[in-house]
Amino acid sequence: MTNRLIPVVAIAALMLAGCKQSASDTDQGVASAQEKAGQDTAEARQEASKSEAKANSEIADAQQAFDKADASAHKKLSQAESEAMVKAAKADFNVTTTAAQGRHDVAKEQCGALSGVEKDSCLSTADASLAADQAAATAKRDATLVDADHHK
Repeated sequence: MTNRLIPVVAIAALMLAGCKQSASDTDQGVASAQEKAGQDTAEARQEASKSEAKANSEIADAQQAFDKADASAHKKLSQAESEAMVKAAKADFNVTTTAAQGRHDVAKEQCGALSGVEKDSCLSTADASLAADQAAATAKRDATLVDADHHK
């Protein structure tokens, strides 16, 4: 009976030892996740800047038309401002959620060094933080979209 348990115990010990990441692997994973999160956030900011620059250009065009004191120009200006608010809200939402996802990815990598209940708790905290960040970004975007709709 004892002879049969020795190989089973040995295999179980090897499996448990193989499941835990080394500190070096975790550090590399965290660094990689941080770099990717930074790149993704930078790209999202660039896209947001382009979108906002285009929206500002449209506002300037509408402002010039408004200066002619035409009622239709005033409506065009209000419409352009409303559309710019929508574009800015969506761009800000994209940047905010991209940054939140990056922070989530980094946190998950850091959880990789843990095991058992600590790892589960760490992952749950990371997921909860992501959900809270996404909810806040959604609420801010939606409030701005409502303001833009009322601005028309």
